[in-house]
Amino acid sequence: MIGSIPFEISAELLGRVASGELVRYGTILKDAATGQIVRHVQETGVAQSVLSTLASGPFSPISMGAEVVNAGASIYTGVKINQLQVMMGVLQSLQVATLGVSLVGVGVSVAGFHHMHKRFNSLEKRMEHVGEAIRAGFESAAHRDLRKQLHLTKSLLQRAQHAPELSDPRREYSEIAAGLADQAGFFAGEITFTVQANGPIDPDMFWQLTQMLMLCNSVRIDCDIRTNELRHALAVSETVSSSYSNLFTHLTPLSFGPAVDQGLAAVRVLRDASDAAASKPYLIDYLRTQRINGGDYIEAIEQEENSPYIFLKTAV
Repeated sequence: MIGSIPFEISAELLGRVASGELVRYGTILKDAATGQIVRHVQETGVAQSVLSTLASGPFSPISMGAEVVNAGASIYTGVKINQLQVMMGVLQSLQVATLGVSLVGVGVSVAGFHHMHKRFNSLEKRMEHVGEAIRAGFESAAHRDLRKQLHLTKSLLQRAQHAPELSDPRREYSEIAAGLADQAGFFAGEITFTVQANGPIDPDMFWQLTQMLMLCNSVRIDCDIRTNELRHALAVSETVSSSYSNLFTHLTPLSFGPAVDQGLAAVRVLRDASDAAASKPYLIDYLRTQRINGGDYIEAIEQEENSPYIFLKTAV
């Protein structure tokens, strides 16, 4: 239990998932027989400290092997090997690895602006590489505009990272969220253009644009929750869910060219990300109706040092 928020760390829940009694939909656990939501899955700072360092190719979930555990431990000396092993076990049981890496987040947000900023730096480098590789297909003005939008996004993330140092960060968070709404609109537009272009979708560029979109949306919702603007966070999360549905649900494995395996992987990732976005409003509404302060909730998941994934109790 973390403070007064009804979190729990339960191996018994994983057993019920393994048996089929509970099923995961997005970031919630549902009773397979009744469809009732029984828990919300939430990643913590421990999980995100490792996930934010892991590069993933287009629609490739992270490796589940020992190399991830060893890499995480070498980068974050404060994270114990047994914690990483537990994390990998939960990732395997709940099959949420892609959600963590894709930046859609497992829970209300990707925990910690520091980790979001680190992940952005990785994405920025990858997008520059992709942009250079296909520069011949870009108009120079379009390439410059993409760079401009990346710089704007980076600036907003830096502001979010330093906002807690203000005596009253609420106005700053509101301005950041508004700015990221514009950035999300830009990346959504680029995704739409990419999808509507003739020929198969370039999976690498599409994946980078999609992750940028998810990062912007995760941070803007995070900002609303930190200021306890839960009604607005709920409305934004519902809009985000609808936008992902419009962007992704019509895509098929063939949309990404003749490589069937890659196409199937892309569709699986996009469906899971869409399901996660669709399930977030349930969690935010639960926080609102139970009068759980959003700032306190974020602080609790960021400060959890022992377990990479925790569960918020709802109906039992």
